[in-house]
Amino acid sequence: MEIIVFEKESFYKMIDELTIRIIENVERRYKEDEWIGETEAKKLLGIKSKAKLQQLRDGVKIEFSRFGKIIRYSRSSILQFLERNRVGLDKI
Repeated sequence: MEIIVFEKESFYKMIDELTIRIIENVERRYKEDEWIGETEAKKLLGIKSKAKLQQLRDGVKIEFSRFGKIIRYSRSSILQFLERNRVGLDKI
C-alpha cells in the first residue's frame, strides 16, 4: 500500500481546483439546455421540496420564466447561485 502525504494548504488548493473543474465540465455539458424544468432544477440544487424551489423563486435567488402554468428555470443562474453560496475548504 502506498501513502501520499500533502501539505494542508496544497491539499485544499487541489480540492478547490478539482471543484472548479467539475463545475466547468457540468456547465459545458448543460450549456445547450439553458432552460430546465422543475425536476432537473431540484436535482441540480439537491432539494426535493417544491416549497424550497418556490422560496428561491420568491426571493429571486434563481432566474425563472413563467408562461401560464409552465415554469422553466435558468440552469446558469442555478449554477451561479450554488457558486455564490459555496464555502471553500480554506475557510473551514
